[in-house]
Amino acid sequence: MNLFKRDYLGRIFLNFENAKRSRNLKSYPLTENLMDCYMRQYWLFGKVDETICENVYNYSLKGRYIKGERLLSCSAKFSYLYALNILQGRFELGEFIISTSSEFSYLYASCVLKGRFEMGEFAISKDSFYSYKYARNVLKGRFILGEKAISKNCEYSYNYALKVLRGRFELGEKEISKDFNYCYMYARNVLKGRFKLGEKSISKDADCSYMYALYVLNNRFELGEKEISKDKDISYMYVRDVVIPFYNQYNWGNFNNRYRC
Repeated sequence: MNLFKRDYLGRIFLNFENAKRSRNLKSYPLTENLMDCYMRQYWLFGKVDETICENVYNYSLKGRYIKGERLLSCSAKFSYLYALNILQGRFELGEFIISTSSEFSYLYASCVLKGRFEMGEFAISKDSFYSYKYARNVLKGRFILGEKAISKNCEYSYNYALKVLRGRFELGEKEISKDFNYCYMYARNVLKGRFKLGEKSISKDADCSYMYALYVLNNRFELGEKEISKDKDISYMYVRDVVIPFYNQYNWGNFNNRYRC
């Protein structure tokens, strides 16, 4: 009978919280009786609503609130905020729930631990942005577990190669090859040479084709000449900076006489 009463009261309290939220009512001041109701809901259902965690966190802004830490450990967001702003250090009780979120796992590692957070690496590895940020700002080196996610985004693949690996990132080259700007920058700044996989994309843009020929190939880029020919200004620069020096280098005669306009 006692178990039935506890379950009944817990469910009523849960309905009360949901109704309060749907009607945009302000949270009630945290009191011992209200805290007991919160704890009752936690022990009955194994979790509490996010609004309850927020209420407990706001109360803890006065200082560490040990009694409410178990409730805070039900929310990744408020566990992280509690560790960052209240404890100003590790919050072990909340690390499990933090480790389920890629965002808060990265933030917890970067801002609280200021180092590796192994428990959260699996969650981080599912997100390309946080995998790249974790590798660059926390590990300051390669993050093998997150490379698959990083490789699905051309921007993060390029930045991962340039700023973390400081060299080729083969897993991300397929995605990089879909964007002519990143193809050109990857060839020039990372490979420092020809990027065959991306040349088809580069050839779709006159400006990138010109710069690829000038700064990467140091030679004509025949695949991109069709696009270059559509822009008179880039055509002029291409002939001046790439084609004429190329002919003069191999002494193939005076270019101006052979192709007089």
